[in-house]
Amino acid sequence: MDALQFYESSSDSDVDEETERRGFCVKRFKPAAEDKTESSSALPLSLPPPPPELFSSIPDAAGTKKRTRSDHGGRVRAFPHVEGNYALHVYIPVVLSASIRTKIALYLQKAVSLFPSLKSTEDDDLSANVGSNQGIKLATEFHISLGRTVPIRIHQIDTMVHLLRRKFEGQKRFLVEFGTWEVFVNDDRTRSFLSLEVVATGYAENPRPHISLAWALGDVKDALATVAQELNTMACFREEKSACFFTSLATKVECRIGQKLHPIWTTKDKKSMLELSETVN
Repeated sequence: MDALQFYESSSDSDVDEETERRGFCVKRFKPAAEDKTESSSALPLSLPPPPPELFSSIPDAAGTKKRTRSDHGGRVRAFPHVEGNYALHVYIPVVLSASIRTKIALYLQKAVSLFPSLKSTEDDDLSANVGSNQGIKLATEFHISLGRTVPIRIHQIDTMVHLLRRKFEGQKRFLVEFGTWEVFVNDDRTRSFLSLEVVATGYAENPRPHISLAWALGDVKDALATVAQELNTMACFREEKSACFFTSLATKVECRIGQKLHPIWTTKDKKSMLELSETVN
């Protein structure tokens, strides 16, 4: 209270030794011109904003690097990015033997001759090596999706993984037969896929399990349907013995959430995948 009374009644010329001894802080006023000069010289220098590339290279909490549309060959997200959401995808990995990869590459070479803008599922331009000694460059991994990719929150991850593992308890390995070439278009109709459809799944018309082998931007279903028809005609002449294009043994189910892979189910059968594959292909 004494300080407030002193502040109200004091001026620059009234500060005495007693005031200084008692430790009172006195505000001293300066002429306007002097104050303006000092304040202008004390203004902090403003820094230029950081480049946008700095933030695009920072990973999020799940280790996912933020990317732009150009990083994905023109593809768009199936759903908007929301901080704290992670994309969940459940699938059966499909392992292709060397002979099956050679066989598929032969058909894709024909497909590229009919539709040159096709890309592999790892975004490689399939037409790049046509006619070269290297041949068509296939993706390194393939899968059968067991559902759409959906967003979940970080606190839901452990529960979801636990529920999926319980769902597949006791599951035995099984054979998957791939039959005809078909075309699928994603929900927002931004990409079209040239695929091999699974034979005799027991499902109704939807879902239709398949393995995607190539894709093109946009809804080009009609154009790719012509390509698929040509490949199926080609298969009729080459695969007289069976309507099955190739067979794969399903031995595990995986779930990818963000950039982290969660094993869901792995067969415990003793007979190896290679042994059974050799008997059916």
